[in-house]
Amino acid sequence: MATTQKIFDLAAAILFESKGGDADFDKYAPLFLEQLLMEALPYENQIREYQGRERLETAPEVTTIDDQTEIDWDDRITRGALPHGLASKFMGDDNNKKAEAVIEYNKFLQALEEAAPAIPYYGESGDDDA
Repeated sequence: MATTQKIFDLAAAILFESKGGDADFDKYAPLFLEQLLMEALPYENQIREYQGRERLETAPEVTTIDDQTEIDWDDRITRGALPHGLASKFMGDDNNKKAEAVIEYNKFLQALEEAAPAIPYYGESGDDDA
């Protein structure tokens, strides 16, 4: 589990920025994080299903970046994947960093794939004769 502030700080470290360093980062971080959480929801649900926990219907709404707002998801997603996704969103509007933005987004996707365990027998009937 991580706070929205922790996720922001980890993303900012990738960019060598800090909260308050760029007004656009502070303004759009909650919206970007909410988008990324929606993308990550199937992976979180896969982890929860594997652990025998209840699936989530929707991703949490993010209205602020602070130490009080916790995202009660697997750390591999909150601390591993989401910072890369958030960093990619911040780089997206900088024409000089388009390639880096794509790399960070790919790191986000790769971290999601690595976090969610494979589903045994996916696509198989389970019959030995099949």
